[in-house]
Amino acid sequence: MAASPGASHLHARSGSSRSPANQALSASSIALPQRCIECRISSASSPSQRQIVHAVAREPLKVMISGAPASGKGTQCELITDKYGLVHIAAGDLLRAEVAAGTENGIKAQEYMNKGQLVPNEIVVSMVKRRLEEQDAQEKGWLLDGYPRSVSQAEALEALNIRPHVFILLQVPEDILVERVVGRRLDPVTGKIYHLTYAPPETPEIEARLTQRSDDTEERVKLRLKTHRQNVEDVLSIYSDVIVPVDGNRPKTEVFSSIDSILNEMVQSEQLGEAMSSS
Repeated sequence: MAASPGASHLHARSGSSRSPANQALSASSIALPQRCIECRISSASSPSQRQIVHAVAREPLKVMISGAPASGKGTQCELITDKYGLVHIAAGDLLRAEVAAGTENGIKAQEYMNKGQLVPNEIVVSMVKRRLEEQDAQEKGWLLDGYPRSVSQAEALEALNIRPHVFILLQVPEDILVERVVGRRLDPVTGKIYHLTYAPPETPEIEARLTQRSDDTEERVKLRLKTHRQNVEDVLSIYSDVIVPVDGNRPKTEVFSSIDSILNEMVQSEQLGEAMSSS
């Protein structure tokens, strides 16, 4: 079920010569708005990338990233923040921190959570706004992870003049996402996460004690993917002029190389602009 308008959901066109991999990606990817920048970041100097780069006006990078469960978004967030020093901000983390700290917003949020209700947008947007206004985010730039998740959330940020230079949209075919999730296993002794196909346990002893999360079944993951798809499709129209779709069905280093190329060109463009303005 998609997030309701008033609550926060927390608790290319191309030619006929597309490769089979790209055809599979296109067939299962979220439909992008017509005005969306149509590129896969195959070249850092593509016209569509230069269009986004031009929007950076000598200020710290402001990045939003969205991806379905098991799309590798968490890994890419780590790689982005490690290289570019951006402040990583996830609404869920903010919410849990404020609840734990007993802040005014945290107390309000806890009341809704205790009733099994979604936390209203205004509470979460207020948390996000305050975090983005802190000195480190203002000086270093920010990476907003998986937020906004609905049109009402995006519009609330727009009203506050909070807008990214680029919206990175990780795209992975649904069948691959399902395989990634269903194959995950947890070692209850060490806490390490394995995958039966991609990262199997080292010994039969470890394999025998692995457990599967109750929500990592095919039925549940498909429901989560449907919810994510509905929510993100609603948001895309708000950011259509700064969206960059990225093929996430590749090794993590290749995915990051694509993301790195656009962010690096933004940084280089900003530095060039500063040099020219001071000369």
